[in-house]
Amino acid sequence: MTSDYVMEFEMPYAPTHKPKTRIRIVNAASALFKKHGFENVTIDQVMAAAGLTRGGFYAHFKNKEALFVACVENGMSLLSSPVLAKLRKAELSGSDWVTSFAELYLSRVHIDNPELGCALPTLSSEVSRSGDQARSAFSKLIDQASGKLAWKLAKEDGVPGMDKPVPVDGESVLPDVPDGYRTEATSMLAMLVGAVVLSRAVDDETADDILTSTRKTILQSRDRLCAKAGQKTA
Repeated sequence: MTSDYVMEFEMPYAPTHKPKTRIRIVNAASALFKKHGFENVTIDQVMAAAGLTRGGFYAHFKNKEALFVACVENGMSLLSSPVLAKLRKAELSGSDWVTSFAELYLSRVHIDNPELGCALPTLSSEVSRSGDQARSAFSKLIDQASGKLAWKLAKEDGVPGMDKPVPVDGESVLPDVPDGYRTEATSMLAMLVGAVVLSRAVDDETADDILTSTRKTILQSRDRLCAKAGQKTA
C-alpha cells in the first residue's frame, strides 16, 4: 500500500498543468495590477489571489516585471466586460459610440472602481519608474489602445474598409485608418487617462468638474473634426 501511495504522489503533472497554472497567475495579476498598480502589488498577493503558493511563481516567471510583460502579451483587458457590454449595446441601438464611451470612461463608477475599469490610469505613473522591459510592454499596450480607438473613430465616421479585424498568423489585425485618426485617437486617449488619474487624486467636487469638462472637450473636438471632414468631401 505504501509503494502505491508513493508512486501516485510522485507521478508528474499532466502536460496541460503548467500552462493552466500560468494563465491563473496572469489573470490574477492583471486584476490586481488594474486595481492597485504595478508597484503596490506583491508576488505573494498575486499567488494568493490565484490560489497558489509563492514557491510556484518562479517556475513560470523570473520576476514581477516578467509577469507584467506576460499580462500585456496575453492581452490585458483595458476595459471590463460590463463596460464593453454597455458599449456594444449602445452601438446596436444606434447611439453615438464616442459619446457612450466618454460617458462610461469619464464617470464616477469608473473613478471609484479601478479594478473594474481601464488599466492605463492605474499603471501609467508606476510603470514609468520600472525597468525597460515593463516600459516596453506598456508602450505596446498604449500603441494597441490608440490603434483600436483610431479604428473605432474611423468606423463611426463611415470610412470605407473599416470592417472587423482580420486574423493574421493567430492575431487580429486592424485595417489601416486614414491619416489623422491615429493623431486624434492618441490625443483622446491622453485626455481620457489623464482625467481619470487626476479625478482619483482630488475631492468629489473637483473630480466631477474634471470629468464633465473632459467629456465636453472630447465631444466638441469630435464635432469640429467631423465638420471639417464634411467640408473636405463636399
